[in-house]
Amino acid sequence: MPEDFLIKVENASSLDYETNNIAKQTFNVIFIPILNYLPERFVVFIKKSNKGAKKVVENATTHMALEVLYNKGLADKSEGPIGRLFLTLWFNINNAKAVRNRLKLVKREFKKALLAKSETKDYIHILSIASGSARAIIEVLSDPDVIEKIDRDLISVTFVDKNPRAIEYSKQLSESVPNYNFNWVNDSAGNFFKKYGFKEKFDIVEIVGLLDYFDDEKVVQIFHSIYKNLRKGGVVIAANINHNSERKFVTKTIGWRMIYRSIKDLASLLNKAGFLFDNMDAYYEPLKIHSVVIAGKK
Repeated sequence: MPEDFLIKVENASSLDYETNNIAKQTFNVIFIPILNYLPERFVVFIKKSNKGAKKVVENATTHMALEVLYNKGLADKSEGPIGRLFLTLWFNINNAKAVRNRLKLVKREFKKALLAKSETKDYIHILSIASGSARAIIEVLSDPDVIEKIDRDLISVTFVDKNPRAIEYSKQLSESVPNYNFNWVNDSAGNFFKKYGFKEKFDIVEIVGLLDYFDDEKVVQIFHSIYKNLRKGGVVIAANINHNSERKFVTKTIGWRMIYRSIKDLASLLNKAGFLFDNMDAYYEPLKIHSVVIAGKK
């Protein structure tokens, strides 16, 4: 990797990122070691402490867990003050905040790429791999600024996910976004590229939340398939979780196991698949738990 490869840590106030003030930082000095010391069986208490936390634990790694995190849990007055206290506690740990920060960062970069492509007035083919709820893409496409500036007749989006429940969920979310050519494919990323022939190559590919579960060899294979099916001038928006101080708690107690990579690791895997370092933008969200790399094909 070039020594001058630039990594940016996000601090754009316009995106309203979630960070930690001095009081929260001081609290975390004591709280995070306690989290990491909790035994696996403590997850039973977490599930009982709050309905939203229960849903995250029982649906870990799926779109439903992420949706609960995006919405800061499930506020329910019937839980009483103790339940609401734990709602605040569990959904304001660093990893929960970072997931919401990642969503904001991905939305910004997808919107930027979409508006840039729309200036050509060509048909724009978008692919979302392991699309889950597809919240980032759906929310950008329903953004009034985007609706005003793009011709919706020139956009098609293919959502690929192996979980049929995720597909049904994203279809429901998309009902408020009219006049786009949306297509859903119920399949894995690997099978999708092997089985389906493409009349046109893609202009924007989004792959967020999947690479956390693939080893390096599999990631390079997926990136190579993306590169091969990406139009010249097209971009891929990729994300991966980074090692962080709450990793032990998330892995051992919650049972949410992932493959952690630095942003340099992610960029290097893209490079192995054919993307050039000098055509990448690399960002950490403010808590540096999630990285997002935008790589273009020259």
